Amino acid sequence: MFLVATLAALALTGARTEDDLAYLKSVAHAVVDSAVVAPQGQIPNGGKNLTNCTLRVPGGTQTYYPAFWVRDASMMLGADLVPADELLGWIKVIAATQPGPDGLTFPHGLRVPPYSIPDHITLAGEACWYPGAYANQGVGDYGYLPPADDAFYFIQMVWERARLTKSRAVLDVPVKTGWGEHRIGEVCERAFASVDADEAGMVVCSDVRGKGRVDWGFCDSITKTGSCLMPSLLRWQAATRLGRLFAGNSSKSNEYRGCASWIAKGIVPAFYRPLGKGEGMLISATGLGKKDDVWASAFAVSLHVLPRDIELAISRHLLRLVREGGAVVDGQVRHMPLSGEFGGYWEKASSGHDTYQNGGFWATPTGWLIVALRKVDRRASDKLLAEYVSYIRANREKGAPFEWINPATHTTANGNYGSSAGLVYCALAEARFYGK
Repeated sequence: MFLVATLAALALTGARTEDDLAYLKSVAHAVVDSAVVAPQGQIPNGGKNLTNCTLRVPGGTQTYYPAFWVRDASMMLGADLVPADELLGWIKVIAATQPGPDGLTFPHGLRVPPYSIPDHITLAGEACWYPGAYANQGVGDYGYLPPADDAFYFIQMVWERARLTKSRAVLDVPVKTGWGEHRIGEVCERAFASVDADEAGMVVCSDVRGKGRVDWGFCDSITKTGSCLMPSLLRWQAATRLGRLFAGNSSKSNEYRGCASWIAKGIVPAFYRPLGKGEGMLISATGLGKKDDVWASAFAVSLHVLPRDIELAISRHLLRLVREGGAVVDGQVRHMPLSGEFGGYWEKASSGHDTYQNGGFWATPTGWLIVALRKVDRRASDKLLAEYVSYIRANREKGAPFEWINPATHTTANGNYGSSAGLVYCALAEARFYGK
């Protein structure tokens, strides 16, 4: 009798999970579709789309971020949300902004290294190299170099175009750039090399005037120094994909595969900290920002970049954080644990405590965390999915999914946010949650 009841309970749980997955997929499609700005389409405070390509702004509340963000757009990819032809348009719009061998310089000591990829692009096709930039490039509040992640997200777009078309021919498509007409493959290679790395292959950030940069856009209000985890993971992912994209050129393929292997070997020595009892964590940076990075830890597990024992240790640690409470609310995730030596708040941030990237709760990493928990506790993974879907259902008419929330301060910011639906769905689709 006990066995029959147990099997029935498991069947019911499975059915609920399938229902949650179906609902999440429908919301992801709705939110990402609401972000579309067609050619000649108009956003009240963003102008008209003059690129001749269909673009998607970061979410359905189009006036909140009225431009085309490279990383936000890439977070809509990995499943079936964006068609291949539209994606090729994105690639062309971004490539057109890539500067040549001299890079760019702006007032206040701002410098764009050669062949960089911008943070975002206006609907008129003009590059904005720094977070917060529109009419001008700012004064260095968000770094003197562009964020360290967008070059790698651009390569993701090219990878996704190849996946959707089942062809690597995209590498040979000629596009206009700021340094002439070149093949997309060459644009990718130059973009990859535009972000400096140390001898171990890790991306390094600084807070020195004229050299500082944001490590990645979802920490653009945070100052980090030393080796930085998230852009290093993105660099590994980009190198891995370039190795596969250039499969027809053994020399280039081997070069990028070797680079990916070298980066993978450096991640654990740089960022991993054993915690005992079969657990471990990944710190966000080796200087300022030496915090328990919940987001990047979950992302690293989803990438399969770590040795199996390390991957499981990190997953167990994430499971404990979820069970203890404080790091996750309504299925949405804080950047770090609420307390402890490696938790609390960032040491240097322009966002205040318990707001935005310094204590707000986000769904952007929820899909990665669901995948990581599945490594060690399937029920906990399903429970996190159920909690997030339940939150969306209860608050959909109010604008959920939001960019970030904080129930303690009754804060919900920026409704119909793209990555809060699109990336969660895509992360689960890439991990093959759908169709199970």
